[in-house]
Amino acid sequence: MKSLLVILLIVLLFAANSISQNWPTVGGNNQRNGLTEMFGPDSVVSPFWTVMSNNLSLWGNSVFISGNKFVTSRVNFTPSYTAILECRDIYSGDKLWEKKVYPGSIMYAVGFNEDAVYAHDYSNDTLYALSPYDGSVLWAVKENMFGGNSGITFACNGDPIVKGRRLDKFTGETIWFYDYIVPIGPNSGYAIYGNTFYHFTGSIVTDKKIIALDLETGNLKYESPALPGDSDQEYPITIGNDGTIYLFRDGGNLFAFTDNGSGLNIKWIYDPVGSAVPGYFGSDKNGNIYIVDNDTVKKLSSFDGRVLAKSNVPVMAGFNATITVDGEGKVFICNSQDAEGKYYCFSSDLQTLYWEYSRSRNYYCGPALGKEGILIIIGEGQTISSFKPNKPFKPIADFYTDSSGTRIFAGESINFFDNTSFNPTSWQWYFEGADNPYSSEQNPVDISYSNPGIYSVTLAVSNSLGVDTLTKSCYILVEPSVGLTDKKPNTGSYKLEQNYPNPFNPVTKIRYQINKSEFIQLKVFDVLGNEVRTLVNGEKQSGSYEVQFDAEELSSGIYYYRLTGYNFSESKKMILVK
Repeated sequence: MKSLLVILLIVLLFAANSISQNWPTVGGNNQRNGLTEMFGPDSVVSPFWTVMSNNLSLWGNSVFISGNKFVTSRVNFTPSYTAILECRDIYSGDKLWEKKVYPGSIMYAVGFNEDAVYAHDYSNDTLYALSPYDGSVLWAVKENMFGGNSGITFACNGDPIVKGRRLDKFTGETIWFYDYIVPIGPNSGYAIYGNTFYHFTGSIVTDKKIIALDLETGNLKYESPALPGDSDQEYPITIGNDGTIYLFRDGGNLFAFTDNGSGLNIKWIYDPVGSAVPGYFGSDKNGNIYIVDNDTVKKLSSFDGRVLAKSNVPVMAGFNATITVDGEGKVFICNSQDAEGKYYCFSSDLQTLYWEYSRSRNYYCGPALGKEGILIIIGEGQTISSFKPNKPFKPIADFYTDSSGTRIFAGESINFFDNTSFNPTSWQWYFEGADNPYSSEQNPVDISYSNPGIYSVTLAVSNSLGVDTLTKSCYILVEPSVGLTDKKPNTGSYKLEQNYPNPFNPVTKIRYQINKSEFIQLKVFDVLGNEVRTLVNGEKQSGSYEVQFDAEELSSGIYYYRLTGYNFSESKKMILVK
């Protein structure tokens, strides 16, 4: 046990939150920079598998990967514009389920993590959270976006972040909303670094700027100077591994910004040779970026924008060209073209083209790398193919929980399952906040949590070729259970309604109904189960009531309110955002 503790202490000192082998959004991570620890294929001579979808697609769409599954959309215009979502096994390509909420739905995949598959129905501007197991609808909210080339981003705890809005991952409720104008909509193009959401704003006739929003509150932190260029802005933001923020201004230059905590400062400006620098850029581990300029792949210094290297092979990049950089530094490019659609793989110095693979109309695909280094290739038609590396590597850590999920009540337990790539031989776990926080089992079960809170989980894995560590921060939500367990009579005449508004700042209203005269208590608790306010404490006659709760002196966060009678209790969650 002593040696295990020493190893874990060392691991935790250097552990960083990571997407690891998963590909939850366009660009592979919240920064949209395509950087992954995974190792991609060195050649594309023989596919790992090839399948034929029964759903013909006119072009290739984004691929999103979580664990052993991937999702993508199949688009057709015959007899009308429709799109269906497919979920497939990453090892075999076998279809697990497909989804159209309505016969006329245009379902574009926009994200995929352990909690849900996220899809946008372009026919009615609805964002759906779907069960990863069978595609059933978990919740739905109205959201204006174009799913073809957009992907949502995620907060630390997995809450989806869309344009100017954070949603509760369990309910779809809006946690915060910031209203701003974009030049052309529907629009994506946003990115996240640390605790800040970045996007651009401005109308066709006003200045275009980058805005920075606080990820916890949605408040505007600051904005950049006005950026010269065309009247519109469609090219997206990419953030390098060192936190440098990049935006190619339509009709202008490529700008690099630093965020110093109090404002956005221009770091350098790159004047492209061609008319545009399209798509999402790639970042290496040092923060240097890969772009496509005038159909040439270039590596630019994060420090001053100098061209460090450039390719000798043209890639003919379209508007949605996307770049991925793998754990060996190999550079993968999806060029987003019609008949000339191709995937490329270059060396990190861009001097060697390892392979190219033709796939027409690979418009929105992006080179998404998943478990065991599997690269999914999609374009027009029915064919879906994959390629994987054929040599051993150090492991790339990943794990998941059982179907009960990562949200439990105090006193309950969770089972964890290793999902690491490349054959690990040892496992060392650290469960922050758990009753027994250490394990060396491959698949630890019955890990119990007695204290409410939000906790991280760390897994360190190794084999003869090396070690890898993955920390999932804000991963486990342990909610209070003592005194908050609901007890409902069979009559159904007692009712506690959801507070409104929710989220709120700082005042909200709570309505409840009782069917007979009795002693009633309505109390508010924090996430640790501590009582923070008594709203009702006395005899009440049969009827309906409304109580106002003013949280002016409380800090932002999750709170619970509980209604208790003689043989009845019910609790609900509310969110205070200041």
